[in-house]
Amino acid sequence: MFFEKSWLICAVMVPVLLIAVIFLPPPVYLIGAIIAFATGWIASGTGEMVVEEAVNKPMNQPSGQRPITTRVVLTERKMPDNIPADLKCPSCGGDIKPTDKKCAFCGSSLVPLLDLPEPAKLGGLETGKTVRVVHPRKGPQDYQVSRRLLFTELWQASRGPQVPWTPTGNYFAGFGLEPAAYLLNWQDRFYLLDERRALTDMDINRDFAQYAQKFAQSNQTARVEFSYDGERWKMVDIGRFAIEFEEGEGSHLHKGAVGRFIHAASGNRALVIDDFQSGGQGGQDTLWRGFLIIESDITF
Repeated sequence: MFFEKSWLICAVMVPVLLIAVIFLPPPVYLIGAIIAFATGWIASGTGEMVVEEAVNKPMNQPSGQRPITTRVVLTERKMPDNIPADLKCPSCGGDIKPTDKKCAFCGSSLVPLLDLPEPAKLGGLETGKTVRVVHPRKGPQDYQVSRRLLFTELWQASRGPQVPWTPTGNYFAGFGLEPAAYLLNWQDRFYLLDERRALTDMDINRDFAQYAQKFAQSNQTARVEFSYDGERWKMVDIGRFAIEFEEGEGSHLHKGAVGRFIHAASGNRALVIDDFQSGGQGGQDTLWRGFLIIESDITF
């Protein structure tokens, strides 16, 4: 690309300079030559480098550092080759799921077929259950849990291109709800998100990446604000995650997907961006918009 642009610039400049030599006085020609050289150097070199750096640099990498690897090493978990679809409680015969630790019918303790880590919050909320959430505008709403996701938080033990991203040991849960909404817990924050929009890498680089980079450079301590879609937002959190488990129907996300996130707020309004790793599996870059709620707003 660099050489194609250079030859094109030369093809245009050479005849212009020849005409200038014949018809223009020497001082005017000299000034024009200097301007042409400067213009060609910027167009063919520096400008391209700036654009390439802005597009390709990871959004949580401070300026001047070597690129941060996207290699992820997850905990190995034994998964059964076949999971029966009709599991029954050995005590009462009621239907149970492979992740159940307690029978919903008789209360008996169970040994789950899938040994998964317990999320920090909302561990007892499962697919098929009804959950009541206090919507900040609509009041108490009853939702059916149609799908469940288990996220693991990722980190680097030290910065560097050879240091992989590994689990921190913190796990969080997300729930697809009917009617259409998404309930998410991350750290001490709870989100009820009811607007979803697909994004492209171009959207993320244009609208969010520069603010996430600025936030990262301050070690997430600076007040970083930006405007998006008619609202003013403040950066709350950025980081990386992987989806360790999924169950239920209708999810656009799947086990094994790895990505990074941006969380921003405007009062009690919430903006959540999931940016999935290129070449990975199971992830559509997504923008969610909704509300920040508190844990006591959720009952099940």
